[in-house]
Amino acid sequence: MKNVFLSGKWVLSILAIFTLLFAISCNNNAKKEATAKNPEKESPTVKKAAVVEEKQDSAMFQKKLQLFEKLDLNKDKKISKNEYLSKAAQDFDTLDVNHDGKLTTAESDLVTPMVTSGKDYVTKTEYLAYYTKKFKTLDKNNDGYLVIEEIDIREN
Repeated sequence: MKNVFLSGKWVLSILAIFTLLFAISCNNNAKKEATAKNPEKESPTVKKAAVVEEKQDSAMFQKKLQLFEKLDLNKDKKISKNEYLSKAAQDFDTLDVNHDGKLTTAESDLVTPMVTSGKDYVTKTEYLAYYTKKFKTLDKNNDGYLVIEEIDIREN
C-alpha cells in the first residue's frame, strides 16, 4: 500500500511541474502579445534596431529608385527590355577600359558569374545575353516591362 501511495505522489508532482511550466509559457506569450500591441513597452535595443532597419529600408528604396530612374530612359515609369539592355551595353563600354571588346575579371568583378569554363573574360554579346536572361527573371509577370516593384537592387 505504501508503494501505491508514493507512486501517487510522484504522479501528482509531475502534474504540478507540467502545470507550472504551462503557466509560465502562457505568461511569456501574454507578455509577447502585449509588447507587440504596445510598442512603447519595447526595449530600447528593439527600438534602435527598428529605427536602423527603417533607415536601411529607406536607403535601399532610394537606391532602387535611383537605379529605376537611370534605366527608365523615356520616363514612362516602366523599363523595356531595350532600355535595360541599352544600359547594360553602356555599362559594358564603360567597364571595358582598354576597348578590346572583352570585359575581363580584372576590369570588373561583375564578369565573374558570367565567365564560362577556362576564360577570364566575356564578350559584349555574352554580357548582353546574361542581362537578357536577368531581365526575363526580373519580369515576374512576363509583360516585357519592369516596374519598380519588380526591381531587386541586390540583383543589379
